[in-house]
Amino acid sequence: MSFAYPNSPAPLALGAICFRDRPFPQILAAAAASGFSGIGLTVGQCVSALERGIALEELPERIADAGLALAELELVRLCDEGPTRYANGLVEDLIGVLEPDRVHTAAFAGDPGRIADEFAALCRRHPDTPVAVEFMPYSAVRDLASARQLVAHAGTPNAAIVLDIVHFFRSGSAVEEIDPDALRDVAVVQLSDVSARPGVPLAREARHLRTYPGRGSLDTAGFLRRIRESAEHLPPISVEPISDALECLPLDVVSEEVMFTTLRVLEQSKLR
Repeated sequence: MSFAYPNSPAPLALGAICFRDRPFPQILAAAAASGFSGIGLTVGQCVSALERGIALEELPERIADAGLALAELELVRLCDEGPTRYANGLVEDLIGVLEPDRVHTAAFAGDPGRIADEFAALCRRHPDTPVAVEFMPYSAVRDLASARQLVAHAGTPNAAIVLDIVHFFRSGSAVEEIDPDALRDVAVVQLSDVSARPGVPLAREARHLRTYPGRGSLDTAGFLRRIRESAEHLPPISVEPISDALECLPLDVVSEEVMFTTLRVLEQSKLR
């Protein structure tokens, strides 16, 4: 069974973690001004908007008024106990309110069997929404092969994968693993870049030290060329240079640089 979007998704989105602490109106203004077709949101950003007096039910209208779509909603944490389960519940409640192109999920705990069962159950609870699992080398779903096993176990049309370039290379994957079969499971390709920093843990690198696409040492061109050569249909792209340093800059400056660098690497890889 191959994944397919029920509707046309936003082809180029400004990822949610580009603006962890920014006010919701700034997010919309910057993404729209730079020409993105969609944005991502986290549950925390939705709560922050609510605390600023924007009702959750208002969010879809405001996003649409800005000429944008909600490309991705984050994050359901599989097998997470304690207070996190309440955040997971809110993410799931928001799926019906916000109607995102896809909802993202990940697992940082749990044995493989339980993770697989919880992922399948999440997919079944939301049959009309693509559910994309994000593998990370420091999580309980470490690589592309493991993520594909989850999709196969779920066996539902909405089960899919987030193909993040940083996690792909840092998990030890090779571009040869990106073939037509693998890409049929991919809901979105996430772009950013990193450069090796001796002694820096992978989780810290991924969550705090990324940069714009093509600015680091990853083989972005080879990664994108392989996708172009192997994909029947090009997946949507989300750009997420997660960086403590970039968060110190005005969001409209970051958004413009995200757009320029992304367009350049897409053009270099003959994807535009």
